[in-house]
Amino acid sequence: MNEKLFPIETRHFKLMPCDVKEYLGKWTISLKDGNQKDVGNIHFEDTQFKGEVKIFVELLPEYEEPKYIEEIFFMMARFVFRDPEIGTIRTQCDHENEDWIKGIEKAGYVYREFKDGYDQYSMNKQKTSWMGLYMFLGMIAGFIIGITFSNLWAGTISGVLTGSGIGYLLDKKTNIRKDK
Repeated sequence: MNEKLFPIETRHFKLMPCDVKEYLGKWTISLKDGNQKDVGNIHFEDTQFKGEVKIFVELLPEYEEPKYIEEIFFMMARFVFRDPEIGTIRTQCDHENEDWIKGIEKAGYVYREFKDGYDQYSMNKQKTSWMGLYMFLGMIAGFIIGITFSNLWAGTISGVLTGSGIGYLLDKKTNIRKDK
């Protein structure tokens, strides 16, 4: 990844990997304001599935508030999903720790299961869809072509079919790139 991306700044924290070249390693969490005290760390683990990564966050007790937890998990998901090979992020927290549960859920992670005394959460990368956009653009172009040639129906139908074809090809190209 590009070294200009670091540190990742949130509202209250700076998130910085210990090794910029190996960004899926250990990270430090420090305060953004003047003293820049280290308040925790983040580390990643590979999972048994391709395109999936597990994230663990440790914070000092005074920073274990839902707003801080949400901020960190949200920004890390945003950063990790820049990698085209990663499609899912998993994490876990203690079943009885309400602050962590609220923070993780507010960051967009979804509860999956209770396993070994921990709640398991995950977030999937959103899929893109070009079909609707190009159908709409094709319809507009079809109206214009139809008005020009005095046959609005034929222009609209040809525009929608062309837009659908282009949207399908772009969606197919995106899915092929994700499968590699």
